[in-house]
Amino acid sequence: MKSMRLWMLTVIMALVLAGCGGSGGTTSSDNGTTPQPTSPDTNQDSKTADPVTLKMFTAYADRANGPGKIEQEIVDAYMQDNPNVKIEVEALQDEPYKAKIKVYASTNQLPDIIQAWGQPSFLSPLLDNDMLLELNPDDFSGSEFVPGSVDGFSKDGKQYGLPRNTDYAVLYYNQKIFDDNGLKVPTTVTELLDVVKQLRAKNINPVAINGMEGWTLPIMYDYYAQRATGDFTLMDKAFNGEISFTDPGLVQGATDMLAFAEAKGFADGWLTADYGTARNLFGQGQAAMFFMGNWEASLAADENFPEEFRQNVGAISFPASDKGAQTDIAAWYGGGYAISKNTKHPEEAIAFMKYFFTPDNWPKKVWQSGAGTPAQKFDQYLTGEETVLQKQLIDIFTNMTSSAGTPLQDISSDEFKQKSMEIHQELLSGKITPDQFAKDLDAAAAKANGK
Repeated sequence: MKSMRLWMLTVIMALVLAGCGGSGGTTSSDNGTTPQPTSPDTNQDSKTADPVTLKMFTAYADRANGPGKIEQEIVDAYMQDNPNVKIEVEALQDEPYKAKIKVYASTNQLPDIIQAWGQPSFLSPLLDNDMLLELNPDDFSGSEFVPGSVDGFSKDGKQYGLPRNTDYAVLYYNQKIFDDNGLKVPTTVTELLDVVKQLRAKNINPVAINGMEGWTLPIMYDYYAQRATGDFTLMDKAFNGEISFTDPGLVQGATDMLAFAEAKGFADGWLTADYGTARNLFGQGQAAMFFMGNWEASLAADENFPEEFRQNVGAISFPASDKGAQTDIAAWYGGGYAISKNTKHPEEAIAFMKYFFTPDNWPKKVWQSGAGTPAQKFDQYLTGEETVLQKQLIDIFTNMTSSAGTPLQDISSDEFKQKSMEIHQELLSGKITPDQFAKDLDAAAAKANGK
């Protein structure tokens, strides 16, 4: 559980000074244009340097919207500033990406720059096989990463990656659907269950979620377990064998989450829905809510969705209980980048990474576009014209009093990840009871820990 109070205070003060009472669209700068910063390593010699090709593998599959668009803009700008460097981007969605990275790793042919998650389930196999280039933190000292954000990308005091985002799970909602049906956005888990029942009575899908991929389900359980116990640390303790997943509080959390599923809280077809399907269902007004990460701030600006939706999308932290507050957030530093140790162009790859994380590049652009929350200080880039959705997400983040840390499915090996997600799918589809759910998680954790 990491304290970020000082940084949060900075953001809050910046908001006050910026006078962000308005809810208009975002702007990139005072004159409406986006400046193109010069690479820290760009000089006249680079114009005539030998040609270099870097292969970049990312899980931002959509290159026309959201963070994928920003990532591509930075790549294009870097190539313009460095004509001798060509960056070939391969982009897949999360799960296909994670499947293909295994293929690359098994043949020892990792692309030069890869998307990496600062979690053991992703990084450990690559580090154990000495596949990632050690980075010098001094090279990125001016990037202003949030304290604690690089921890997940480090091992034995050495750094192997850089975090791109601050991730936290929220509940997005469509205000118009609530207004049209005389409902209030829920602030407690009891109200959430009641709203689910009322929406179902009106034949409205309550919560869209990518249940087929499964990784959001343990994050929701993190919330339910914390709301049942008031403690985010129990999950880690259970995994480490200090307590059991059969702890009464953890079983109660599973029971409460199952009650939500049995009330048909998840949208129809949730178990076969991938990320894109769930997002589109919500964006097209076919579901009242969407359980997903803060990186979906761009929902309010995505022109693929109706204007009516974009004007009515909002976000709240997961509803509270008498033991867990809405300021207790399932938050972590996940997505980022690493460099292959076998790259033929380590200096050029590092130079691009330095450029990417220059404050005027990723943190400024991703925030001002509404595409997410960077893992770097960005209070200097608040425009005062943040969308309502952006301001709600800032409010959730800056008021956080405790955080969950690495999600359960990412705390260990890939085998544990897959098994834990399957166990959650089985619980929420009614195949096992909460007691069996707890026992199955105990068994999976014991195996992951070599017991």
